[in-house]
Amino acid sequence: MYFPDMGEECQVGRGPEVRAVGWLDIAHPFTRGAVEPSFVEALQQHVKTAWAPFAAAGPHFCQFCPTGPGQRPAGGAGNVWIPSAHHLFIAPELIVHYITAHGYRPPDTFIEAVLACPPQKSPEYIERLRPFYTRVYPGADLPIP
Repeated sequence: MYFPDMGEECQVGRGPEVRAVGWLDIAHPFTRGAVEPSFVEALQQHVKTAWAPFAAAGPHFCQFCPTGPGQRPAGGAGNVWIPSAHHLFIAPELIVHYITAHGYRPPDTFIEAVLACPPQKSPEYIERLRPFYTRVYPGADLPIP
């Protein structure tokens, strides 16, 4: 499912502080470029341990991977929430695959936010997330991991 980078909505959130990142599809061009290995490692760790406030609706499969008989493209159903000082970045877990396999370069503000983000589920992470969560998901209680 496609949402433009830095748009204010994605499959699992919307609002003036939300920033969608990495919601790619084959019908829309995307920015390509190198990223630092330290960013990829940090993002992989966030995705691997991602805090999930609710279950995903189902898997999404990479539209850029060639497929043939018996082959299945990379897929994922999870998402990752990265709170920064001014935005709540939300990306699908496939973002790591898009970066490492297809050369996708996320916006610099997302890269900076990932590198500055405390570990998922940590008390500091929850405190950074809390103000966004109550505005993006009004009336919902913040599920504390």
